[in-house]
Amino acid sequence: MVRSDLIIDVGMHLGHDTRFYLAKGFKVAAVEANPDLVERAESTFAREIADGRLQIFGVAIAEQRGIAPLAVAEQSGLSSLSRAEVERAEKHGMRFHYVDVPAVPFEEILKEVGIPYYLKVDIEGFDRLCVQALRNFDERPAYVSMESSIKSPELRLGFDAIFDELAELWTLGYRRFKYVNQMRVHQLPDPPSEGWRFAQPVASVDASGPFGKETPGIWEPVERTIVRGWALRIQHELGARNGRWASLPPGFLYRGLRSRVFKRPTGFFDLHASLGSID
Repeated sequence: MVRSDLIIDVGMHLGHDTRFYLAKGFKVAAVEANPDLVERAESTFAREIADGRLQIFGVAIAEQRGIAPLAVAEQSGLSSLSRAEVERAEKHGMRFHYVDVPAVPFEEILKEVGIPYYLKVDIEGFDRLCVQALRNFDERPAYVSMESSIKSPELRLGFDAIFDELAELWTLGYRRFKYVNQMRVHQLPDPPSEGWRFAQPVASVDASGPFGKETPGIWEPVERTIVRGWALRIQHELGARNGRWASLPPGFLYRGLRSRVFKRPTGFFDLHASLGSID
């Protein structure tokens, strides 16, 4: 059964999103693989845990239950089971150490806490495992967000990855989509359109920010969203570090134009999906 008062935060990291959801009045089930960040969150949110408003799962999400070697960044606390994600980060100068952590399929967490109103996923390379887990249940979250593949051109996933992640959501019944830039500041409505209390999210690559009816932009059908995703991917190929065309003349031209006109980098995008048809 869908719990209208519950949000699942998969990839709690520094807790920015968890704090935002709690401030809006939701109960939260947070998933974080990094043991140091789990310990920190248990101290920071001790009152919310004691009140039964927050449950923290100190596990990694994987295909099978077991023990997994988690790569943890030395400075940022970023962690991942994905070797491709680790190699990408190492190219940017990040250094990792490894720690063994418990790993579980996401289905186990859904069976324990129920289907949330909103499912946020950002776990560096394994987001689709959480989305795929919904196949095993009859109900769906009203809203889902996942870290989009458009931000990582150096992984060489190809444009098919954009189609694949949208197709996964489509097969689960989602019909409205939008890409949301995590680095943009969005002033939310007061009184709120989501939750029971007003709260302002953190604008950061470490937070997904607004969700549901409070996300900026227009909900679009899948066909337009695919085109939008391809366009954003091209921007990243031109303007992001290690983009396929970043070191070519078109890349230099694009970055110079963007810095003068828009005065901001390409950004980091989450893909949001909503049940229901386009009005």
